[in-house]
Amino acid sequence: MASFLNSVRNKRSVSPVVQRLLELCVHYQQQQQDSQNHVTTSTTNPQDMNRYSEKKIKSLVKQVNKSKKNGLIEELERAILHKDPTTRCITIPRSSDNNDDQSSRSNPVVEYCRLWRWRNLTNLNELKPVDYCPNAVHYGLDNICINPYHYERVPTTYSVYVPRLTPQAMHSIPDLRSASMKDTTPLQIPQNTTYQAPFQQLPSPPSLSPESIASQDSYLSPCSGGNNDETNQQTATPMDLDDVINIPTNPPLEQNDTCERVPFEEPREWCHISYYEMSARVGEQYRATQAQVIIDGFTHPSDAERFCLGGLTNVQRTMEIDKARRYIGRGVKLFHTRGNVFAECISDNPVFVQSPITNRRFAWHPATVCKIPPSVRLKIFDSEDFTQILTSAVNEGYEAVYNLMRMCIIRMSFVKGWGVEYGRQAVTCTPCWVEIHLDGPLKWLDTVLSTMRGPTQSITSVS
Repeated sequence: MASFLNSVRNKRSVSPVVQRLLELCVHYQQQQQDSQNHVTTSTTNPQDMNRYSEKKIKSLVKQVNKSKKNGLIEELERAILHKDPTTRCITIPRSSDNNDDQSSRSNPVVEYCRLWRWRNLTNLNELKPVDYCPNAVHYGLDNICINPYHYERVPTTYSVYVPRLTPQAMHSIPDLRSASMKDTTPLQIPQNTTYQAPFQQLPSPPSLSPESIASQDSYLSPCSGGNNDETNQQTATPMDLDDVINIPTNPPLEQNDTCERVPFEEPREWCHISYYEMSARVGEQYRATQAQVIIDGFTHPSDAERFCLGGLTNVQRTMEIDKARRYIGRGVKLFHTRGNVFAECISDNPVFVQSPITNRRFAWHPATVCKIPPSVRLKIFDSEDFTQILTSAVNEGYEAVYNLMRMCIIRMSFVKGWGVEYGRQAVTCTPCWVEIHLDGPLKWLDTVLSTMRGPTQSITSVS
């Protein structure tokens, strides 16, 4: 590799920027080889691999320079050198060919992540964007972010191991209405908070340090900003799991004979959405099949990519409801990728979200209602967090798994919020809101419950 770098430095046709990026790439590949201790051998010729890397880096620098945005190359160097997820987006135009296919190894995001971060990455299905990257390839924008540290590695499939259900338990499962099934969330008025895009507030390192190339990957744990008496604003950044592939998913060896692996399988319809006005449901359920779905207040007949609320009729609609509906506007856009769900407010007015798994992630009260201002995106469901929660619940028992159903249901109101800071104490007091049921996690829970033993507590007809 040293001889290859020397030959590159002697080429006048290779710019200093390409040389520096290539050095980072070669250094990373050398680190990967050293960490593996030559346990595995690669059939790829190192010289061919380095020439391929040089070609891809030249192409990237050319595309970035065409955008005429100052400082992007330096930002990319900083991201790679410091392994820093707080750096800005490095965007290039989305290609017009088929290389953006998620199963393709030649997807540009996959290629650049393989150069500087995960050499064994195979396709886009193994990546998810960080919360604060507005230009991730998953969002289908014309310009996509190729910053390797704006993506996180996820397992190819999520799965849990559960004890097998015995034939005797299958015939004796009681009704699921025991006292242990009561809602664990206290019956009180929900708290309120406002989510602000954390990327706008994260500082970048002031300088580059060659010594930091060999440093360990840093982990960002969730943190919250200062409280404000008026808005109670909080910010958080997600944990960057570089070594997620090394997380063990198998149970202890002594449990292998009594446990069954239950993988997560994404259904064709990833969610269904019900629209409500106050406590009355209006219209038919909308079933989402596309990765991006918009819920807006306009009158276009709903199709695969839009759920339009403006055309729905309700003979009991009041003037208050009718007035609020007029301000839904462009509404909210939902993004679904690898089981993760993001909500972006694209209306001129905020939306209000109650997501139990998001509240848990940011250490908020389980019933907290989060205000999403216009042009802000929030992750409202995290499949990796849910997998960890489900794994723990399986160890606790049938009732604990059953109670996770609440984490798969998200409530969202338009224009008007509810909670301690508002006159409306419950979501059923808001003029227009939707309830989102995530079909994939719910079906996963169903499979796990069908595999487990039944509830441990009995129930009678007079209890």
